[in-house]
Amino acid sequence: MPRITVRTFRPQDAEQASRILIAAFKTFLKGKYPKALNRHFSAASLAQGSLRKDAHSESIAFVAVDGARVVGYLKVGAQDSGLGSLDYVGIDPEYFGHRIGDRLMQPADRFWRRWKQRKISTCVSSHNRKALLYYIRNGFVPEGFRPDHFIDGVHEIPLGRFL
Repeated sequence: MPRITVRTFRPQDAEQASRILIAAFKTFLKGKYPKALNRHFSAASLAQGSLRKDAHSESIAFVAVDGARVVGYLKVGAQDSGLGSLDYVGIDPEYFGHRIGDRLMQPADRFWRRWKQRKISTCVSSHNRKALLYYIRNGFVPEGFRPDHFIDGVHEIPLGRFL
């Protein structure tokens, strides 16, 4: 069993986090993985967007590490309106099955509560059963269905969770 610790993202984590997100999303998108996600999940994009704050909102990311190796990444957001978000989560495929996503959810919950969020929203590709079960296990409830939402032929299930 790996010795996993969870901490706030640091800019020097960006390269490893980028590889994890790309690999994780390719596991369920397979041939439908759009090249645009490479830019979205690039190290530069993650380094710039993982820790942001202004007077009305904040985005923060957490990483799970095994020694010096980043093995999981989760990015969340909060707004003074009370509506938070779980933007995305990715686990190194070599570490699937170790409940790393559950460990990453713990600091996210503390972050949302500190911001006094009323509700958290996210979405999951409908064929990504593993991720859907992860969200449900962590208190999210399906709230609809969005055909061809981000990618043609890939349907999304929006989920919500009241705190």
